[in-house]
Amino acid sequence: MESLIECRSEPYCRALQARVEAWLSAPESRDVPGAELYRHLPRFYTLLVNTALDPVVPPRERTAVCSALKYIVAPYDLIPEAVVGTTGFRDDLVLAALMVERLAGVLGGPALRSRWQGGDEPAELARAVLDASGALVDPEVSERLHHWLPQ
Repeated sequence: MESLIECRSEPYCRALQARVEAWLSAPESRDVPGAELYRHLPRFYTLLVNTALDPVVPPRERTAVCSALKYIVAPYDLIPEAVVGTTGFRDDLVLAALMVERLAGVLGGPALRSRWQGGDEPAELARAVLDASGALVDPEVSERLHHWLPQ
């Protein structure tokens, strides 16, 4: 992949990052389990965008990524951020982590890291989100998100 889309140059990602950071600095976020994990959503988003735009990625995976991106940007989904505010991003975060974990298995770690912006490991961050997903979303939402991805 020649050039990566960066969060600072992508309007949706910039807005998402600003909203998450503002929420994390507010007192209300301190009472939300797993709140610190929300800060990874903008980078997961740009990783997914970069993967969707890469013609080297198999078409089935690009389609799955586009489907996940459509879900993430939709303000009305299983937990609608348009209604409940920033805490509504928790289902988006879990779905993004599921997609990143899937891509790590399909594409491999090096290919995933080549689309990632940051010094940490995207698959490890996705695993941390998925390990905390029981505190982020209820079991029914988690099951529906798992079924969202192609088998």
